Amino acid sequence: MTRKYKLGAVFVLLGLGLITNSVLAADPFGLSAVGNSLGGTFTTSDPRIIITKIIQIILSFLGLVSLVLIMWSGFIWMTSNGDSQKIEQAKKILRNAIIGLVIILSAWGIATFIISKLTGAAGSGGSTINAQGGNLNGQGLGAIGACSVSSVYPENGKKDVPRNSVIMVTFKEQVKLDSVCINNSGDSCLCNKTDCRKINPEVIRLYKSDLGDACSNSSCPEISSNITDVIVSASSDNKTLVLIPASLLGNSDGNSSYSIKFTDEIKKGDNSSMFKGCSSDFLEWSFMVNSTLDLIPPLVSSNGSFPSPDNEKDIYSNIIPAQPASASIKVNDCPLIFSPAKISKVNPAVIQSTINYHGSVSKFKISVPAENVNKAQLFDDKNNLLGIADFDGSGEVKFPNYISIKVGAHPAGSLWEVDVAPEQLADTLTVNGETYVFASTGENNNIIVPKKCDQEEQAFNIAAKLSGSSDFEVITRAAGEGVDINLGKVAEFKEGQAPKLLLKAKVAGASGNMINLSTSNPLSLEINPFKGGIDRQETHTTRDKKDQPMNSIIQIKFNEALNPLTVSGPASDVSSYIQVVNANSSSSQSGASCNSDAQCRSYKCENNICVGNYLGGKFVLSSGYKVLEFISDKECGVNGCGEKIYCLPENSHLTVELKAANLKNCESDNDCLSFSPFKSCLNADLLGYKTCQDNNKNNYPLARLDALDGIVDAAVNSLDGDRSTISDGPADFYNDNFDLATNNNKKDKYKWSFFISDKIALTPPKIDSILPTQGQSNISLSEPIQIKFNELMMVSSLQPGSILVDNGSSTVKHHLINLRSSVAQPLGFWISADNLDVDPLDGEPDITVANIFHSALSESITYKAQVGSGVKDIYQNCYKPSIGPSCLATEEKPSCCFSLPASSLDVDGNCF
Repeated sequence: MTRKYKLGAVFVLLGLGLITNSVLAADPFGLSAVGNSLGGTFTTSDPRIIITKIIQIILSFLGLVSLVLIMWSGFIWMTSNGDSQKIEQAKKILRNAIIGLVIILSAWGIATFIISKLTGAAGSGGSTINAQGGNLNGQGLGAIGACSVSSVYPENGKKDVPRNSVIMVTFKEQVKLDSVCINNSGDSCLCNKTDCRKINPEVIRLYKSDLGDACSNSSCPEISSNITDVIVSASSDNKTLVLIPASLLGNSDGNSSYSIKFTDEIKKGDNSSMFKGCSSDFLEWSFMVNSTLDLIPPLVSSNGSFPSPDNEKDIYSNIIPAQPASASIKVNDCPLIFSPAKISKVNPAVIQSTINYHGSVSKFKISVPAENVNKAQLFDDKNNLLGIADFDGSGEVKFPNYISIKVGAHPAGSLWEVDVAPEQLADTLTVNGETYVFASTGENNNIIVPKKCDQEEQAFNIAAKLSGSSDFEVITRAAGEGVDINLGKVAEFKEGQAPKLLLKAKVAGASGNMINLSTSNPLSLEINPFKGGIDRQETHTTRDKKDQPMNSIIQIKFNEALNPLTVSGPASDVSSYIQVVNANSSSSQSGASCNSDAQCRSYKCENNICVGNYLGGKFVLSSGYKVLEFISDKECGVNGCGEKIYCLPENSHLTVELKAANLKNCESDNDCLSFSPFKSCLNADLLGYKTCQDNNKNNYPLARLDALDGIVDAAVNSLDGDRSTISDGPADFYNDNFDLATNNNKKDKYKWSFFISDKIALTPPKIDSILPTQGQSNISLSEPIQIKFNELMMVSSLQPGSILVDNGSSTVKHHLINLRSSVAQPLGFWISADNLDVDPLDGEPDITVANIFHSALSESITYKAQVGSGVKDIYQNCYKPSIGPSCLATEEKPSCCFSLPASSLDVDGNCF
């Protein structure tokens, strides 16, 4: 071998050795970041980690030996100068080194598999936890967003979580409570606040990430490193679970990474697994707990309320009320129903004739050519050849999609003439994209046509079918003017007058003029299209802040996550903690006499009696448990997607009242020993009981866990209504409409008031921008996807998944916000929203930015983000998917797909 080739061989062998050593020295088990979460320093006493490190060191040493042997064999070979003995010696060393390398790599593979299972703690789902506390591979996150889970707290990968934080998870469906709770005897039971409130440790597993899940797929050891002493509470709708560990998480010396897993044993109401159909059959996420306690109480963010505090009602003058658009349908004759083509005559007569024809030709000819008596030719009335077919053994000839005849004999030159009554298509009536077909039966979207034409009966049938429209109503008219559908009969009409249906748009304004009304038979149905809709006109003078429309959502933004148990649910369930009421202090309580709604605290006067002490509706907590919204239960119309909208009382003055929780009380200083620096048990100002206090007589902010009676955060600290950073308990209301001087010593309940007009806002929201942009590449694998809307949004609609909307005639699925991968892989995502003030002159938030947070994306994979028509603005108007950046959709192509107009979606309503 020449010196040139020898040098080449040495460099190849040297490169192989360096690669081998690099692989073996590179923490092959992914454990360098595990341990006590302090930069991966190996200080743990877990025997699994110790064994892992020992094996890692041994294999690294053996890899180094292999490298030395490979380099040494190369040196001998290179310096042999053609000596055959030295070359043979070098080959032998190299051969043995390679055999050793194969053994080392095999051992590395086997050890990697075994130790990954050990460190995964037999049933942890194979997730990898990094030093920042996040679930890296996302397998356990696949249920969030894309499947059965809406949100979790703390979020996956969240750092600096206080030791006294609770853990929360919100599902999209109700939880079967006896699948998560056990009593003191360890038996499954329905969660309650007394003898059944502990987590089932086999179903809900909380553990330190470096120790792993101590439970297997089906059972847990009696002595377990998992944290099992955890109290669980459920929200009123049984969709949100709040877990409170009996002992503080972490320690006072440093950070600790925790993981929590919900197995497939957590059930829905129908007893099926909550994760049925998900990309993984469990939920698992991780977070990092720091060494501190959260002793800062929650507060309503500055400018975090909508409507904003408003002290004066606006002035409206020169008012011209909005007028609804109207239309009419005059029934001059009964529309035609579908009638198939028929053979009226065959000359000369035949044994049998049938037809399957959908065209307009009324006469056919069938002839037998002289050259072949077994064939027949089909011609139309203009002698155009339509087809050639064979007679079968029975004398029948068939022309597909036309006609067939059966004859006794068919000699050459035979000719048959067939007269046909062509097919008659059914007439249709189209209203705002919904097409109704006239037929002899009334199922689906069919409108019945009387067997014997009766114009009045036909008008009644049309009215009955259209009466369920979400866009307009059929007006009941007096005799001679229309159809009285309420009486279930047709009104009388003047002699010789065709019956007429009168239609009126349900929402007043010029938008009603856009309701489409058309027919395929304008002679029978004389259409007068929708017109005459006029928007309200007025002179408006804003005083203090602008009065908001009736269909407003009340929105409250907090500075941190809240515990949902006392704020989320029907108004009747949380009325002891939060209420929307008449701002007039002289308004009457429930049961008092009244003449109008405005005289009642509830704005509800029925039969001259006030009903209730607060407005009816529901409170919804969303956006990482930081945004609370109130939706009234008073129906007042539908939005552009056919979904009901709900209104606050018109021309009303409303107050929202939030109650702080009572603080944890004490009997003596001994009760406060563990609450340093709140070590003194003293009488609390304005509360009438003792609390743990510091040297400045500030109260320990923790609320009473045994009798939670107010608004608290995720660390169970009571509301700070006056934004003083100190918990004073439910002493008095801080009113955000007034300045600090007026609010002197008003603490720690919170309220503000505002005015509602008699308007309804109807303009749908738009998307101004999205990041990353359509088709952008080389994006961050961890940064959120940002969607910027042009106005304030109803944050509780910025959720993953979809909703079903019953618009009267059908049930339609409307998508919300979703994130999908182009390949099958677990992908978890959750949504948070922020309101931004982009107009510095008004000092109020103007737009909403939604962020889609997600588990780590994979490289070289395409992802699709979706905003659907289930998303709504602060006035409950649905987002129209055709309106987006760089997308000019049309009526024919109403959807926006990948920045281009699209005419159709797939069966699930997604872009192709």
